[in-house]
Amino acid sequence: MDPQVFIDIEPEQMRARAEAYHKRGWRFVNICGSTVPEGVELIYTFSDGEPFENLRMTVPNGATMPSVSDLYLNSFFFENETHDLYGVTFAGIAIDFGGAFYAVSVPTPMNPASAQAVNALAEARPTTSEEA
Repeated sequence: MDPQVFIDIEPEQMRARAEAYHKRGWRFVNICGSTVPEGVELIYTFSDGEPFENLRMTVPNGATMPSVSDLYLNSFFFENETHDLYGVTFAGIAIDFGGAFYAVSVPTPMNPASAQAVNALAEARPTTSEEA
């Protein structure tokens, strides 16, 4: 048996999949992120022992994901981390640090194309006398 299975899904399917794992007694393991041209690839990992099942999806920049912290409280760590490092917004996090989970020198350092990073860059640009 393979130690891990990867299942490609759409972001809209994430909540229903997490609920199904929860009903079957599986545990939430983690969320892993990676910046891709289309936004952020997220991999949610669940387990009932072996194999791990990984739900892989691409979340467009600016999209909001539903939190799964009401099902798996420990996911709030990963959701806050994913928000701060990649700019993915989660609706309904049980414990929401509001963007202050990590002290970072630039917004969403792992995803320079996130809405937060783009807005921060626009605010940081000095206006010239011609633009004023």
